[in-house]
Amino acid sequence: MTLREYLNEYTLTHDIRTGSIRQYKIVVDLFERWAGRPVRMEELDERLVSEWLQAYSQTVRPHTVRGKKGMLLAMWRAAADDGLANEPRARKVRRVRLPQNVVTAWTKAEVERLLEAAATLPRWHRCGLRRAAWWDLAIRVAWDSGVRWGDLVTLRVASIGPDGSCTISQSKTGKVSSFRLSGTTMEALRATVEACPRSLVCPWPASGETFRDQVERLVHRAGIRPGTWKWIRRGSGTDVELQARGAGHRHLGNTPAIFRQSYEDQSQTGSGLPGPRELGPRQAG
Repeated sequence: MTLREYLNEYTLTHDIRTGSIRQYKIVVDLFERWAGRPVRMEELDERLVSEWLQAYSQTVRPHTVRGKKGMLLAMWRAAADDGLANEPRARKVRRVRLPQNVVTAWTKAEVERLLEAAATLPRWHRCGLRRAAWWDLAIRVAWDSGVRWGDLVTLRVASIGPDGSCTISQSKTGKVSSFRLSGTTMEALRATVEACPRSLVCPWPASGETFRDQVERLVHRAGIRPGTWKWIRRGSGTDVELQARGAGHRHLGNTPAIFRQSYEDQSQTGSGLPGPRELGPRQAG
């Protein structure tokens, strides 16, 4: 059985999201394109995979290489369990060193400038709300909840309690996340639902690419640092961390390590360590 043929078995017997299946297919295509032929499962060994990782690392970022390596190893281990390949010795496979990310997030003041810019938007949103009202609500909910865009646009009005509390299962990780919308956000939600009855808090009928394009235009209108919608999620977690050390990761529903690596803007929170004592006064001359 070739790697490509085994992929069909693997995705059938494992609970893998549709988006992830597409990434597994990309891994197989990259690996077999590099090999120049279909690769049989029994051919997999540590040297072959390491040689591919070495070549692949010349063209993409280390985080991408590590992700693809993890997917290939997951398939390889499953094939070994099925008796189709030798058990991989992971420590013999080429290591992928990751540089530490410098995380950047919008501050509370910058998000408030996004709100000011949203208030000037003309025309109507396709769901029946004014664009100004839709974007105002979306920004507020994203800031209060810290949820990803995919969870924001599928968040149901019925899921939010009268006090603004809500618990969801994150679409990306499957982990449970709880949050509470602020009083001003709840006022905006009630007003927009009254003006435009609907089941979703922030319905988005267009594509993700269109959303990113409109966010870019809104950011330009606000005159703040160029960034993406994710910068609101980062900013939300960072603002919580500023108020209570160690609480940011719980707010976003991830681990302390993931929070520090991908969400905490340390230019806002600081390292959490005191600086050294100040040196003595300058000597004259």
